[in-house]
Amino acid sequence: MVLLAVVFLSACGSDKAVDGGSSPAASSTPESTPAPASSTSSAETGNQENAASTRTVSTVNGDVEIPAQPKRIVALYYHHILLALGESPVGANLTWWGGSPFLKDLESGIKDVGGPPSLEAVTALEPDLIIMNSQNAEDYEQFSKIAPSLLIPYDGNRSVYEDAKLLAEMLGKPDAADQLTADFEKKAAEARAKLGGVLDGDVKAAIIRIDSKGGQFTVFGDNYGRGGWSIYKGLQMQYPAKIKEAVVDSGKQIVQELSLEQLTDFVQDADYLFVSNEGFGLDVVKDSSVWKSLPAVKENRVIELDGKQYFYFDPISISAQLDLIVDLLQKHQAE
Repeated sequence: MVLLAVVFLSACGSDKAVDGGSSPAASSTPESTPAPASSTSSAETGNQENAASTRTVSTVNGDVEIPAQPKRIVALYYHHILLALGESPVGANLTWWGGSPFLKDLESGIKDVGGPPSLEAVTALEPDLIIMNSQNAEDYEQFSKIAPSLLIPYDGNRSVYEDAKLLAEMLGKPDAADQLTADFEKKAAEARAKLGGVLDGDVKAAIIRIDSKGGQFTVFGDNYGRGGWSIYKGLQMQYPAKIKEAVVDSGKQIVQELSLEQLTDFVQDADYLFVSNEGFGLDVVKDSSVWKSLPAVKENRVIELDGKQYFYFDPISISAQLDLIVDLLQKHQAE
């Protein structure tokens, strides 16, 4: 296991928790460690072999030398993206970030190091690389003493596919991230073809969550889970005007604690209304006069989403969610 001392610089980006949605992303791209010139001396041969087995990555904490092909990654975040890239971490913070039903089998072989992550649990796994986000910035120095550590600061404006690109570049496999994007775009095009009758014209969709026993609601954009990427980027459904302004263009991607009376402001022009059931479903608003006045409700274009399936936002989950949403829209059209 390679142990390195790195200079600790102030981390760029927020260390706030995220409620689903986009993943943190890195501030720089990796640089491969150059191999030394050919030589017959045993010392230089050893240096050459060492260079071939490692790569140097530029991060907010300075240059970090990591294994060229890490075998025992502990992911304090990003394990879901690593899985999509074909990597199998030995440990991850599954307490906070695990649980997608679409990753159940893949996560079964990963050791949960806890949330917050336990230094002892991470050490016991003998990692050769540790990957984390801003949540663990304060503990970076301690983790970096266990193994080479990459801190990728949180940036809510980056998509999960951009995060995948950055991680793949750090790991020296950028083609894997390109393939993820290409696969999603191909699948999305096929999905749009299946839903030609549903998606004809400028179809607008809103994604909300009912809160406070029906007294409030939350609205989501395309980059915060709840099927947003599949609905807006995959199926290319459009944003209602208020959602585009207050949620998407603002960069917030989520607006919470809105009174139910504000539903008309946000979803009045929505052709479809997707409701993520994360504790409160349609039953708590069905008798509300505000709810019953909405065009999407009047036209029976309300689709309830199981929050346990749509909360997660990673390439594998997004792909599965796209399939489910296509099925829901087809069934809805047939009714």
